[in-house]
Amino acid sequence: MHIETEKILTLIAEKAQLSEGVEGVRSILLTMFRFPSLKNKKVSQKTGIAIPALAAVRGELVKARIIEKKNFLGETGRNWIRTHLNLIYERDPLPNNFNSPLTEIPEEFAAINKINEILSNRPEPDFALDQSHATSSTVVNRALYLLKKGDIEGRKMVFLGDDDATSLAVALLNVAEEITVIDIDSNVVKFLSDSATVLSLKNYNVLTHDLRESSPISVLNNCDVVVMDPPYTNEGLRLFLKRAKQMLKTSLNIDGREHKIIGKKCLLCFGNKPPNEMKQIQLSILDHGFIIKEMIPYFNLYKGASILGQFSHLYYLELVESQNMGDKLSLNSLPIYTAELKEKKVIPYRPIGYHFVGEMRFSDQKLLLENDKIQKIFLNALSFADLITYDIFHHNYQPYGFSAVAMLETSHAAIHTWPEHGYISVDIFICDEFPKGLEVIKFLRNQFKPEKSEFLYMERGKGSMIKYESLDLENDNKAD
Repeated sequence: MHIETEKILTLIAEKAQLSEGVEGVRSILLTMFRFPSLKNKKVSQKTGIAIPALAAVRGELVKARIIEKKNFLGETGRNWIRTHLNLIYERDPLPNNFNSPLTEIPEEFAAINKINEILSNRPEPDFALDQSHATSSTVVNRALYLLKKGDIEGRKMVFLGDDDATSLAVALLNVAEEITVIDIDSNVVKFLSDSATVLSLKNYNVLTHDLRESSPISVLNNCDVVVMDPPYTNEGLRLFLKRAKQMLKTSLNIDGREHKIIGKKCLLCFGNKPPNEMKQIQLSILDHGFIIKEMIPYFNLYKGASILGQFSHLYYLELVESQNMGDKLSLNSLPIYTAELKEKKVIPYRPIGYHFVGEMRFSDQKLLLENDKIQKIFLNALSFADLITYDIFHHNYQPYGFSAVAMLETSHAAIHTWPEHGYISVDIFICDEFPKGLEVIKFLRNQFKPEKSEFLYMERGKGSMIKYESLDLENDNKAD
């Protein structure tokens, strides 16, 4: 989706107070485009959006002159969707079943049949990397599944590891805006790159990269859909989920204001495990901010793959929370493959939490005498960063001075004032996402507007010696 289109739909979602955001608006337009005669109830069922919210969005779309009537796209709406969302199919492209055998693929998708010959030339799987080739029918069915879901047309897609060459099948449909493949195996990268050249694929890019290293800048906060078939371990899954979350678009700047985006999709293929391990797998999915929208057991069939029983499940995931800055950490010593874990490599320390400290100085001391206002700003900062406050303790010193300590769900935060010195100190410790602490600090600085300020952070419980680092508030990041 073009960034200007995303801005328009984001503002429409906000005006309509649609919790599903820009992706919710897109799903409404997609459904109206493919099924123009559906009534509100059916559109609500297909999108999962409540009828009152659906009506509010349609009303805003009419005001924006994107559609002609609340329940009618009209030629205006159809043209807007074709131009701005790059949607092509004005009907369900696979009305009966996406899981059709190769011989039953509709004629308009005949180009995808070229994949059979290409797949016969895939490099031999590297079992040390938990590789095992999916069958040709599985590769095609993954592509058709995504097409039916509306997650290829006009979408920016990233494939995390693709020894199966599913990306080539998707590219042959010729409706994605951009496809990027990231794989650790240079043989796979060469095969995909050479095949893309032979097939004359456009907007298809391949990168050699180990996901245990920090992700390439070009893919950060940039894509609509991630497709992945990670190593057959919970550790490997968690790493891939971290990188997927980092690459999916979760924020958009409109006129200098940051808008959060949720609802981007992830297609995950993962094998069966014993019940207790399957519980951990699904908890890992939830732990990284994804929800399971659909799960199709034994969807993927592999050649060989005795460790998988030759099958794996298909998970259709939706990201419902914003990116975690901690996901950008390099994890190059982390064992993720089955063989590595069997060797019992030591897992490196990860920070338990983040400690932020700050100082603000003022020549005008009037604000520092307004204790009620200071407490309100302090609590608003915590709320703005989605930190849950269990209790608040405060004390007014005589003749002046103020302290407040908030007990948080994820630790604590404190603020102290010395009006006679024109000075405020801040102390925040959270066992939570790094960006939340950063948002608190930025909110306090923007509200108090100190003449001078300095803020530092430290990763706690990491196993290293105590060392505070500077915060780069202008770039929403940890200073290098």
